Amino acid sequence: MDDDYKTVQRLDLEVDALSLSHLGWRIDEIEASLVTTSYTEWEHHQEIELSGSAQFVGEDWSDRFGRGDYAPVLLLAAGRRDSPIPPLYKRLVMESMTKVSEHSQQLSERSSSWECESPLTPEEITLRITAVDVEEIESEFDLAPETYSVLPVEVIDQSTQTGAVRLTVTTISAHLRHDPYDTQLRVHLDGSAVLGTPEQLLSVHLAEHDWRDQDSTLEDECPFGVSLPGLVVEALGEGGTQLREMEVSLSGSIPVGEAGKLPTRRLRWIADAGYQLPYPSRPPARVIVRIVDADGL
Repeated sequence: MDDDYKTVQRLDLEVDALSLSHLGWRIDEIEASLVTTSYTEWEHHQEIELSGSAQFVGEDWSDRFGRGDYAPVLLLAAGRRDSPIPPLYKRLVMESMTKVSEHSQQLSERSSSWECESPLTPEEITLRITAVDVEEIESEFDLAPETYSVLPVEVIDQSTQTGAVRLTVTTISAHLRHDPYDTQLRVHLDGSAVLGTPEQLLSVHLAEHDWRDQDSTLEDECPFGVSLPGLVVEALGEGGTQLREMEVSLSGSIPVGEAGKLPTRRLRWIADAGYQLPYPSRPPARVIVRIVDADGL
């Protein structure tokens, strides 16, 4: 192959319309392409290009979990089909409600490129547009590595407020990606939140604000919000020695409206924790994720 040769192939892209509608988002148009530049028969560079537009309508945002003046973040999930590694998430729009409500949001993104001997086909790549109530992510437009080491990961719920707000974990994954000069650990979790009664949420609210009258009733305090629990991610060596620790604050809250009215749907959340482990650092052997009270971070 004497000259560089470029091909552009259309990629299928899933739009999570139901989740988007709960959070006030609508995709007007969207398309994605896989761009492959071939230098030789065994040397290829690939990347993903995405373009489109989206509209935010604040009135359609059904339940609001403490994002203040910011609209829910519009997310792109990019992954490898049939891979056990969760997709990487990229923030497409992260703006105030005022700004995103003024006009349609133009989407234009290009992924990091990757080098390969055998190019990926469009059928091997998954793309999904979605949104969740609370996210704490690395925000990379990239694909999960093709080669990796999976680590065992355990979740321990140490929150004292599980009767009022309990985080449930739907997906959990930890893996190592090895580069020539360092090793990267990625831990991914996502799930929802299960709520107790308004009275249980009131007890947590009063405990968080111990200067308030502890005999206050729902009628006295409503409306109010209760902070979500947070996460502590620990990377452990073979003998149980802690190598690294990261705190993940899920910056959201459960709103309790007038007369103790609770949200009509479950809160959905996503969290990523990433570590760079410089060579010749000992690689971790397992990961523990602790769910803790927000004030424990």
